[in-house]
Amino acid sequence: MNYGNSYVSSVAIYSSYGQVLRTLMEADKFDGPSIVLAYLPYTSEDDSALNILKETKLAVDSGYWPLYRWNPSKSTAAESFSLDSEAIKADLQEFLDRQNHISQLVTSEPKLAAELVTSLGSKLAEARSQKATAAYDAMLSGLDGPPLTILYASDGGMAEKYAKKLVTRAKLRGITSTIQSMDSFSLEDLKLEEHVVFITSTAGQGEPPQNGRETFKAFNAAAARGDKLFTTLKFSVFGLGDSHYWPRAEDAHYYNKPGKDLDKRLEQLGGERIADLGLGDDQDADGPMTGYKVWEPLLWKALGVDNVQVTEAEPEPVTNEHIKIASNFLRGTIAEGLKDTSTGALAPSDGQLTKFHGIYEQDDRDIRDERKSQGLEPAYSFMIRVRMAGGVCTPQQWLDMDSIADEHGNGTFKLTTRQTFQFHGVIKKHLKPSIQAINKALLDTIAACGDVNRFVSNIKRYPCTSELIKSPFKEMF
Repeated sequence: MNYGNSYVSSVAIYSSYGQVLRTLMEADKFDGPSIVLAYLPYTSEDDSALNILKETKLAVDSGYWPLYRWNPSKSTAAESFSLDSEAIKADLQEFLDRQNHISQLVTSEPKLAAELVTSLGSKLAEARSQKATAAYDAMLSGLDGPPLTILYASDGGMAEKYAKKLVTRAKLRGITSTIQSMDSFSLEDLKLEEHVVFITSTAGQGEPPQNGRETFKAFNAAAARGDKLFTTLKFSVFGLGDSHYWPRAEDAHYYNKPGKDLDKRLEQLGGERIADLGLGDDQDADGPMTGYKVWEPLLWKALGVDNVQVTEAEPEPVTNEHIKIASNFLRGTIAEGLKDTSTGALAPSDGQLTKFHGIYEQDDRDIRDERKSQGLEPAYSFMIRVRMAGGVCTPQQWLDMDSIADEHGNGTFKLTTRQTFQFHGVIKKHLKPSIQAINKALLDTIAACGDVNRFVSNIKRYPCTSELIKSPFKEMF
């Protein structure tokens, strides 16, 4: 890796199949020597696949076998190194910064290569001095408030975005903050923490997001045993949801259920609540930000930094409009992602873009745990919602939708409260043909997700008898 002309990667076959495939593809494309180090704790033919899976998971989660990729063909040194072991990402990055400081500095500043020899590293010494000064300043600023750990659970990225926002605002107030997904933070480490903030969104029928499910399960199991896991933990929870997502009154309790359950469970396990539960609602005037603005000051007050004057301007938040502007007219890298057969999912950066196209990425929750135990990625598929003006379609369009469901979906389609068709179980390779077939039927999916078209077409119980919509659709009757 120090020579900078070889592709190097560390993989674990039973840990992340997707990472193994990605590594082999990158190694094959690299113009030069490629070295792939693979971990497989196999000693004899009697070893069961389950034991190998357990040993692999233990080695990866403990940091004994880190997963990473080093690709010198990337444009910058920061892009060249990819650490795929989330549980040890922070610790390993700190180690690399310390051990390979000279190599990384030379890679980022090629002009220093000769100077390190001719000037006996005076430039390097100066760089180190500046780094030490910055570290000292950071240490002093950290004295203003207690260290804060921020854990998030997020499927679509919204909870992660709010967690990162909180980290930025905490550092502006002199609080040393760290951020991780819930499942990447071990329960044993959590027992040692003092101040922790949990931010979670809502998935499915009031379920926790995928990267927080194991944490929720561990909390529920401990509560069932009557354990008191925490003696020093001081916590606060912020949940995100949509109060109008479930139209039936009997389903109203699903609203922000993960956040509410987590708040109660942490107190039950011995944690001390330092700020009341915050709830962000998509239906509020400013979306979840309305509830966030109420909850955040309570947190700063509990941490004793509510009187700290923040003079540095915060970075402008990345909104959906920013994403649209930067996406080349909603293209992003969706086309490239559809050609990638190594995974059934699209890149996270395209997840929000597909919503603008009326598409949600999902996975089969019923077999999620089974596939995870087998070392497989979730069974990804896509939901497609049609945009249908006025909730009206022709008989032929109905037949076309039925055909699309049989050919590209799971054989069924739903009629939703948005008065339109909705397909489920569409796998990635059928995504493009499905959209093409919908367009061929003179319908589309643009803006059908993200609740842009929610509750705007419920004019009458029977749309075809409405005088308001008869005029533009008179050709259909």
